[in-house]
Amino acid sequence: MKYLYTILLTVFLPLSSATNVETLLEPYKEYLEWGTYYGGDWSYLPNIPKSRYDTFKTAFELFEKNNGKVIVELGTSRSFVHGGLVGCNLDDRKYWHPDQPADWDWGAGFFTRMAAVALGRLNPEIHTVDLITGHINRCRVMLADYSSIMRFHVSDSVAFLKNTSFPKGIDLLYLDTGDMTPIEPTALLQLEEAKVVVERNLIPKGGILLIDDVKNTTPRKFGDTSGLGKSKYALPFLLNNGFELIADEYQVILRKK
Repeated sequence: MKYLYTILLTVFLPLSSATNVETLLEPYKEYLEWGTYYGGDWSYLPNIPKSRYDTFKTAFELFEKNNGKVIVELGTSRSFVHGGLVGCNLDDRKYWHPDQPADWDWGAGFFTRMAAVALGRLNPEIHTVDLITGHINRCRVMLADYSSIMRFHVSDSVAFLKNTSFPKGIDLLYLDTGDMTPIEPTALLQLEEAKVVVERNLIPKGGILLIDDVKNTTPRKFGDTSGLGKSKYALPFLLNNGFELIADEYQVILRKK
């Protein structure tokens, strides 16, 4: 059985007076749920995992509670519109519709903008990293209204983690590099990222690590039986090296012990 969600074409209303994560994310809840569940089949699980909306909210609330400052995203928001729409993964700025969130690339999660929307009032540093220059250039367009808190990096994710200095650590790290098929190269890359995080002690005590697509059903369609997708190596490694599980849903949230 497939659990399909229909996009709710709500009118986007800016919330300049909103003061908490839940209120700021609420206008995007239906889109985040649609992007999480569309085309997925979780009938092999006892329960459908909670959507990105729930784990984004939890991770952002923990960041705020911890008085966090630094956010790092590995794998940037790279498309002006979601898959299936004209303009997907194209560079033409005419496809970016800032006042039409129904068009945005919710299938990919859209963490970059969601983090800025939910936490921008706290004036954090949000570093977004991607290997492809075109991806970063599109993200610059999508985050132009939050440019003061954004830091854009064209880099290999492992090299970035190895070579970038964060004197007080990374308070929220989002792992989202690689494709869902073939899964093996992505899973091995995420393990390398996790090893650098541990070796360099990049996340301070209480810091948050959020991993996307852990229960994405695509790898299963192509024969992967781990149930952990791109995190099948990294997640066990992290749990054995100083992290504890906070949320186990479509995404996974870990906290540094």
